Amino acid sequence: MPTRNSLHRRAALGAAAVLALAGCTNDTGEETDTVSEDQAALVELGERLNGADGHAYTAAYLVEGTGTSVLLAVDPEAATAAVVVDDRPEFWTGEDVEEIPGWLSGELTGVLPTGGEVSEWLTATSGDPSARSEFSDTTLAGELADCVNVRGAAESPVGAFEVCVTTIGVIASITADLGEVTYTAKLVNYHDGVDDARLDELAGTSRHNNE
Repeated sequence: MPTRNSLHRRAALGAAAVLALAGCTNDTGEETDTVSEDQAALVELGERLNGADGHAYTAAYLVEGTGTSVLLAVDPEAATAAVVVDDRPEFWTGEDVEEIPGWLSGELTGVLPTGGEVSEWLTATSGDPSARSEFSDTTLAGELADCVNVRGAAESPVGAFEVCVTTIGVIASITADLGEVTYTAKLVNYHDGVDDARLDELAGTSRHNNE
């Protein structure tokens, strides 16, 4: 059974605003007076994931089934980003911080989807009448997270997936099948900000300094 958690309560409060902005109508052309709480909750989660692009954070994941470890360290204000898969560190060396999400997507291919990618799944699902969504909440690595389990989303790039999202918009866990790629990652450590000394230790003297 879906849990009517804080995410659903926020979605219910925001439903009127969604109606006002979208100008929703029914099949007869008349303005509707309700918006699905599930639809509003999916939109809220998608927006939250996109909003994480402006935060500085360090998140460590474990890929279940393979034991692969993944470390993300992102600080847009300091123009710093790093991905460490097992013991292989890669560091962003660009200058335009708006390019960081795209770089992360490339480095994480086949290991972990980015928040922007999952946001696209959620946005598509929110407008898909065939989709079924069940909501809950949990705590992973000490972080509160809202979760959604989606099934039968015919109009989404991914028809079935489960994702949990922290309050600032970081993926806390993901389970999804994309053809030959399966995602099964869970957050095992998290903290706000980025430890530059730790990144320098990982990279030695080869790390590019964007300052």
